[in-house]
Amino acid sequence: MERFRLVRIDSRLIHGQVITKWLKRVDANKIIIIDNQLANDDFMKSIYVMAAPSDVKVEVYTIEDAIAQYNEDQFGSDKILVLMKDVQTTYDVIKNGLAFPKVQIGGLGAGPDKKKAYGPIYFSNQDFKQLKELHDEGVDIVLHQVPDETALEFSKVIPKFS
Repeated sequence: MERFRLVRIDSRLIHGQVITKWLKRVDANKIIIIDNQLANDDFMKSIYVMAAPSDVKVEVYTIEDAIAQYNEDQFGSDKILVLMKDVQTTYDVIKNGLAFPKVQIGGLGAGPDKKKAYGPIYFSNQDFKQLKELHDEGVDIVLHQVPDETALEFSKVIPKFS
C-alpha cells in the first residue's frame, strides 16, 4: 500500500490545495478519484481530468469499479493520491475490500445537522459514526487541511461527538 501516497476525503476533490500542496508533498503521479456520481458524468469527469497537471494521470471510478481495478492490478505501478468527496464513499470503499491503513480528512463543509470537528471540517452524526467504526477497526484517521497546518488525530475529536 505504500504506492498509496495519500488517501484523502475532500468534498472539492481536485482543487488548488490538492494540486499545489498535497500532490507535490506526497510525490504522486496519479490521482484516483472514487465517486459514483462523477464516474458516470463524462462532462464533469473531463473537467477534473483537465484540472490536474499534464504530467499527472487522473482516473475516476465508481466504488465497485475501483475495488475491481484494485483487485486486478492495484491501479498499476504509479504513486497514487486517492480522493473521495465524502465519508460514506470512503466507508463503503474500505468495508468492501480496499483496506487503506490511513485516511486524511481535508475538507468537509458545514451543513444542516453537521457539527464542527476541526477547522473547516464538519461531520454529521452518520459521518462520525462511520469514521469511529473505521478508527476502532484500526484505520489511522487524521484531520489535516493543508500541509503547513497541524494535523489532528481523529481520536482527539471523539469527545466532541460522544
